[in-house]
Amino acid sequence: MFYRFFIVILPVIFSVNFILAADNDTDTKIKARYSYDKKEGKPKVFIEGIRLDMDYMRRNMRFVDFVNDPAVSDVHIIINSRISGSGGQVYSLMFTNKTFETLSDFTITCTTASSDTHDEVRKKITDAISLGLMPFVNQTQVSDKISIRYSGKDEMNKAEINDPWHNWTFRGDFNGDINLEQSRKNFDYFVNFRADKVTEEWKFRNSARMSVRTKEYISEGEKYRSENISNYVTSSVVKSLSTRWSAGFFGSYYNSNYSNTVYSITFKPAIEYNIFPWDVSDRKVFTLAYYIGPEWKKYYEETIYGRFDDSLWEQSFRLNLQLVKTWGEINSGLDATNYLNDFTKNRITFDSEISIRIIRGFSVNLNFRAENVHDQIYLPQSEASLEDILLNRVQLPSTFELYTGVGVRIQFGSIYNNIVNNRL
Repeated sequence: MFYRFFIVILPVIFSVNFILAADNDTDTKIKARYSYDKKEGKPKVFIEGIRLDMDYMRRNMRFVDFVNDPAVSDVHIIINSRISGSGGQVYSLMFTNKTFETLSDFTITCTTASSDTHDEVRKKITDAISLGLMPFVNQTQVSDKISIRYSGKDEMNKAEINDPWHNWTFRGDFNGDINLEQSRKNFDYFVNFRADKVTEEWKFRNSARMSVRTKEYISEGEKYRSENISNYVTSSVVKSLSTRWSAGFFGSYYNSNYSNTVYSITFKPAIEYNIFPWDVSDRKVFTLAYYIGPEWKKYYEETIYGRFDDSLWEQSFRLNLQLVKTWGEINSGLDATNYLNDFTKNRITFDSEISIRIIRGFSVNLNFRAENVHDQIYLPQSEASLEDILLNRVQLPSTFELYTGVGVRIQFGSIYNNIVNNRL
């Protein structure tokens, strides 16, 4: 059915099996013999994953030494974040033991609210990291200098939670920019609105976006104007069926004069399977999802196929792999879509972001995205003028899209990074 799809997916599946096999080996930690001697010095800690206020942490976590190389650390901490149902963040703090014989790896969580200030967020994260480090600190001589204080009351009244919003959260955003020159003007603005409800069993997502991009050029007294307007509305409901299975319905509305589309309306039921349980999704995810449903389109101009509208059925298969390990991170996806009335009208997309630490002080980052495009049924029949092309008014035909990027990081010198100096 998808000969191109199988050509792309087979190497991916073999690679995934190899990675998962290696991952299972590293997930099994051999317990060493017990030792009752306290280590000298402070635990050496390396933290990565999100942007942190390291100056604040150094001032408030003087019981550890922060190092800038994981190879010399005693404890390697990886932090991931996910958006909570209330619009805040849920941080997963994965503690990997590197040198302590009697301790195992573990993960703790830290939750912030959408209304928290920057100071409140950094304090909560720092407190959570400090609590998680206590088992390691207890194995060093620094533990003799640690004191614990409880600031709560002996008796706490548990008030019933009264949520008038019933787990619904709403968010609106507006962004705009203006760039003015004597012979050139750019006006762009974007409006977004979200309404979500997330529980353990259900997830409701609704979003709307309007984008307006306006460009004006003046040359020899002539004014040239381009205005690209697009509107996008999506709605979905997903039910958790088990620790690995989920099912849902997805609907969308799309309008864009750039893509010659008056409207495109879709309605797709879907089912998803995660090879790993969802409670470990902060460390590894490998999902397979299938979507199928009708799509109705109407066009501003007659298309290259002599159509002003279309009623089609579309199916999609999506594969997504995410791994977060101490040696790096992998985030890859494969998306294959086609119209059921004509299998030659299809699109296959592969994208991948890989960060790998090769040796101490040297890491490599790779970004890759490739699309095999054969589904541009909306292209107008009329030939685009040079003015349309230069002003980017219309989308041009293409059978592929490709993006790639590579970067390396080299670091050497002192491993310690405890000093705070904010002077000019």
